[in-house]
Order: sequence, then structure tokens, then C-alpha cells
Amino acid sequence: MYAGIDFGTSNCSIGVWKNNAPSLIPLERNSFQLPSAFYTVKDNVELERIDTDQLAIRVGEAKRRQSLAHSEAERQGRKFKALSLSELENIERGQMRREIAERAKAAYEGQTIKDALYSDSEVVFGTEAIERHIAEPLDGYYAKSPKSFLGADLRPMQIQLFTEICTRMLVHIREKSIANRATDIDNIVLGRPVNFHGTRGEVGNTQAVNILHSAAISAGFKEVDFMMEPVAAALDFERQITQDTKVLVLDVGGGTTDCSMINIGPSFRDQEDRNGSILGYSGDRKGGLDLDVKLAFHTLMPLFGKESTLTNGKPIPNHLFWDAVAINDISLLTGFASMQTGKDIEDYLQHAAEPDKLDRLLYLHEQKLSRRIGRSAEQAKIQLSDQSSIALPLDYVEKDLGVTITREQFKHAITRELDTFVKLMKEAEAQAGTAPDAIYVTGGTAKSPTVDAAIREAYPNTEVIIGDAFGSVASGLTTWAHKLYA
Repeated sequence: MYAGIDFGTSNCSIGVWKNNAPSLIPLERNSFQLPSAFYTVKDNVELERIDTDQLAIRVGEAKRRQSLAHSEAERQGRKFKALSLSELENIERGQMRREIAERAKAAYEGQTIKDALYSDSEVVFGTEAIERHIAEPLDGYYAKSPKSFLGADLRPMQIQLFTEICTRMLVHIREKSIANRATDIDNIVLGRPVNFHGTRGEVGNTQAVNILHSAAISAGFKEVDFMMEPVAAALDFERQITQDTKVLVLDVGGGTTDCSMINIGPSFRDQEDRNGSILGYSGDRKGGLDLDVKLAFHTLMPLFGKESTLTNGKPIPNHLFWDAVAINDISLLTGFASMQTGKDIEDYLQHAAEPDKLDRLLYLHEQKLSRRIGRSAEQAKIQLSDQSSIALPLDYVEKDLGVTITREQFKHAITRELDTFVKLMKEAEAQAGTAPDAIYVTGGTAKSPTVDAAIREAYPNTEVIIGDAFGSVASGLTTWAHKLYA
């Protein structure tokens, strides 16, 4: 059996070939989309037993100290009440219990995500992972959108960690698919962006593909092929048309945005290699997550002290607020979670003109709520697709805390990203040397009226078709898997 897997930054989906067409498989709660989220609980630290030999030594030392204290009291003519041997033992036993509990607590809190992963702790995925993180942010480790980190400058240990996370997620997807289809899946086509999120160009792209390939093989798949995601979306659109078309595909994913100008239609459908159909392509490391970060920074962070000052009139450094919401940058997130950042916030708090706001930032730091804030921004973005203004509650930070966000504020926050989307489309068009007959838009962010308006403004005379936001790529990958493996 074969399948196409869209291992997305925001959501994952998988399709198989059924009744001469791609068919997506439900992955959770009757949904075809599995949020790209992962949560593993910290490993329970077993309390040490009290070492009886050590207890005897400590009781002996306590007895000796008591004897010296007794002698000193007699010398000074003071009364002294000596404790019995059993009383001394009870005191030392209680102190040892407290020390053991403190060591266990330190070991629990000092665990890394790697420790939890390899200790056989409970692991959950998708919506359940998000819910567990919201309910228990300090009791486990949460990874959202692991794909967005695969092209970054990773150390060997980090590459190993992300490979393991991707493997666990692909195993989960494979097991869910087999359970729902009652048949094994051996060969897959995996989607990949034109450029993975990161600053390392082709080096980062190669690293990311290698991580995904290793993870897929470790997950039990025998053959793994890759296809660029905008090309896959074009193949899905191709099944719907009856005449040759030059289509400009815009795939606005969670971590990247990809464009391709490609010839599709009856004359190209049966080709074994579609690389010749690609007239131009472009990609950038900006996607839906960047919109969430920008929205959080501009509309939520003022509640946490952004734009406020110290009592001497100097501004609080903006990087604190950016790092707090930079959920797609592992180095910035790690820096915000560090002890040094906590000390910095405490120092600024002593001289803040609006201490209540900065106190919220300290709470966000201490409770590790950066990803929760990112989730709130994502929900706001989604709600603004249907409403021009929304009230966003933040009562998990402070009772009755919330903010009103308008679609116009959203547009202002993501102006640079909108310009990037249009620039990528124009770049792919320039490579092709011809205008598109149609524009096909896919990816979750494509549902935003703000993004749609920017596209139509740039291409007022071209038909814009909104595809299946979350299913086009998986369906196209499945179509190609059918051609490769059937």
C-alpha cells in the first residue's frame, strides 16, 4: 500500500488511493488534519530510600553535637534538656526525607525533553497535545510545528532530537492510518517546501530532507519520495480541469510560503516526470506562524509592557517581547525561557512605570506560556477570517484579561508578510516568462480575507481559485504516489 503525507508545519494529513482518486484518512476526532503538535510528560522521579547506614552516621553525629552542647550548658550553669536516641533518629530521618524530596524535585524540574522522550514517558499528539500543554505547561514538554526547525542551524544532538520527534509523529500517523484503513502502508511521497524555514539555504534544505527521510524510514516506511508542496497542490487542481492551463500555485503554509508556475492539464497529466512542467518556482521562510508571531507582538505584547517605559523614561528593550512570542525560533524561545531572562525582567520590574504589565511578562516567563500566547494569536487569526473584530480572552494569564483585535490591526501587523507573498508570486511569474491563466491558492493561511485581498489586488484580472486549504497538498502527493507505486 502507498500514501501521500503532508507533514505540515501547522497540520499533518495523509491520503491513499481509493476509487481512482485520492482519499484522505481521518487522523483524530473524525478530522483529516492532525495538528503538528507533540507533548511528552516528564518522567516521574522515584524517591530514594533512606540509607540506614547513612542515617546511623547522622544520628551518631547528632548525638555527639548534643553531648558537646550539654557540656557547654553545664559549664555556663544553664539547664539543658537532652533528646533521646529515638528522638534524634526521628529528627534526622525527617531531614533526610526532606533532602530526598528536594533532590527528586530538582531532578524532575531539571529534565530535558530528551530525558523525557527516552525514558518511555507518555507521548500524545495533535489536539490532545495542545490540550495537555494548556492544562499542564510545567509537567511536560511541548513541541509545535517541529518542521519549522528542521532547516535551522542545529547541533548534532538537536538533529537527533528532532529526528526522534518526527519519527514519533510519523509512527502515530502511520498507526492511525492503518487502524482506519485496516491495511499496512509501505511506500510514501512526502511533501517538502521549496525552502525550509531557516537561514542556511540549500544546506538547511538538505538537512531538513535528511531528517524527514531518516524519520520516515525509522517509522517503518520502506520507500520514501519527496515532492515540492506547490507542485503537489497543482496536481490536485489538475484533476479538476479539462484543458491545459498555466497555473500559478500559492501555498501559504504554517512555516513557509511556496509558489510554482506549472503547466497542467490533459497534455501533461500522464507524464512520468513533471519537472519539465514547472516553469518557475520560489519560496520564502515566512508562513502562517510568522503571521501569528507578528499579531501577538503587535496586539498582545502591549498588555505585557511593550511600548511602556521605565521610571527614568527609557524604553524596556523590545527584544524581550519579541522573544516571548517567537514560537518559530528555537534559539529565541530558549533564550526567553532562561534564568537570565527571568532576572532581567525582575530588574526592569523594579523600575517599571507600569509594573502590572511587566509582572504579566514575568508570569509568562515563569509559567512557560509562550506557546500558549502563540496559540491565542493563532485563534485570533482564524476568527478574523469570519469576523472583522474579535474579543480575545487571556484569562490564563490574569483574571478578566483580554484584548479586542480588528482585521485592520491584523493587516497592519502583517504588511511585510503580505508584500512577501506577492513578491514570491511575481518572482515565479518572472521565471516562467509568462502570465498565469489562473491562480490556485492553498494552505491554511489562504482562508484569511486579508491575504485573499492582497492577492486579488496584485492580480485583478486573473481568476483566483481557493483550493482545499488543508487537503490539496496531501491529495496531490497521493496522486503522485499512485503514479510511482501503483
